[in-house]
Amino acid sequence: MKGFCVGFLCCGVALLGLFVSGCATSGAAGDGIVMIGEAGDNKMVTPAEIDAISGLDRPYYLQVGDVIDVDFKLRTARSGDIPWDYKIEIGDSMEARLLPGNTEPGTYKLEVGDVIGISFLDNWQLNVTRTVRTDGVITAPEIGDVNARGLTALELRETLGRRYEESGILGGEPRVTVNVDFVNLDRYEEMSRDIVVRPDGGIRLPGIDEDLNIAGKTIAEATALVSVAANKVLMNPPKVSLIIFPAVDTSILSDMSGAIQVRPDGRISIARIGEFQAAGYSIDELQYTLELGCQGVIHNPVEPALDVLKATGGRIYVGGEVKTPGVYPLEGSPSALQATIIANGFNDNSRLNNVIVVRRNPLGKPYVFKTNLRVALTKGHTDNDIALRPFDIVYVPKKTISKLDLFVEQYIDRLVPFDNTLGVNMQYYLNEQEVSSKNRSFNFNTGLTGVSDILAP
Repeated sequence: MKGFCVGFLCCGVALLGLFVSGCATSGAAGDGIVMIGEAGDNKMVTPAEIDAISGLDRPYYLQVGDVIDVDFKLRTARSGDIPWDYKIEIGDSMEARLLPGNTEPGTYKLEVGDVIGISFLDNWQLNVTRTVRTDGVITAPEIGDVNARGLTALELRETLGRRYEESGILGGEPRVTVNVDFVNLDRYEEMSRDIVVRPDGGIRLPGIDEDLNIAGKTIAEATALVSVAANKVLMNPPKVSLIIFPAVDTSILSDMSGAIQVRPDGRISIARIGEFQAAGYSIDELQYTLELGCQGVIHNPVEPALDVLKATGGRIYVGGEVKTPGVYPLEGSPSALQATIIANGFNDNSRLNNVIVVRRNPLGKPYVFKTNLRVALTKGHTDNDIALRPFDIVYVPKKTISKLDLFVEQYIDRLVPFDNTLGVNMQYYLNEQEVSSKNRSFNFNTGLTGVSDILAP
């Protein structure tokens, strides 16, 4: 029994030394990621190099049970600047501003409230300033009331010239000038409004006794429509300015957006546009199909944005020293560290500094990467945390046995067929030489104690 025990202990010492040296030689991945070569030509790689080595993923084809997030937006209003071909939508708000289009003396027609100046070249003492009254009339010096509303300044000068010539008050050819000193803007301001396009697509401006249906029209078309309607009640064609604030998050698009699950029949249902086949389609293909389906829902093109929230067709494999090894669906874009958490985390035997990730590129070529997740956890080195792709394998190896009590439990208690009630006291020899020890007593009462004294350096 003594020889057996001594021989076993010698093997145990050698085995422990092998573990310690193996830990030193194999090493951890340090603060980076190592790609293990076929001929042992390991090299450090960056996440960008891993992506280049792995190649582009094949398109993922949706499966029954997948969950996708669909977000519908107006394609033409994403940048904030309204493009020239933007069509006004129901719910859009706008600033409608009207101003006089032209105040030139030969074209502008006088309106109520306008202020004009009448000057006499030879009779300057008759110079006056007059305001067009509500009845459209002004009072001219010496000759009384003269209608002014609807006349241009040049037409009013000719009218005054005839009246003064007929009266003979000025004693000769009257030389009169008329200038527009002030244009009354009240009527334009009263018609200007901040408005919202109603559900029926129309707007109503004060002073215009008709609804203007502008939904679906470009800004230029809507501006022309307002100008024509305003010109019916104004003497002068107005200058119309429409400043549009698109309602990008309209209730229509909000009702259509959200998380949708692919039904057992492979289809999805979206409010307002109906049902569409999704299973077997890639994200790009389904996005194009939904874009076509949105035609006619609103006046501007709709751009669907799709994101896979749960991919039942893509899986990752997590094994080794994790609490729940197994196959897990690829939901979102997990990393190697997140995959271990999905598998309920590490256990006491996990060797975090040498986690293995096995991947095949789209051509089927396998690659093996070794990374140190310990520094990702303790030091926040996120570059060590490899982003996973469908069908990647994450393997967490068992750590080197460095604790002597764990060594004893695994390699002595379970192997040496001693009776736990047997107590033996003896001296022992290694290499036929007596070894001094602090305690040379073996007590197999609860296993083998005293081994730590023997193995201690």
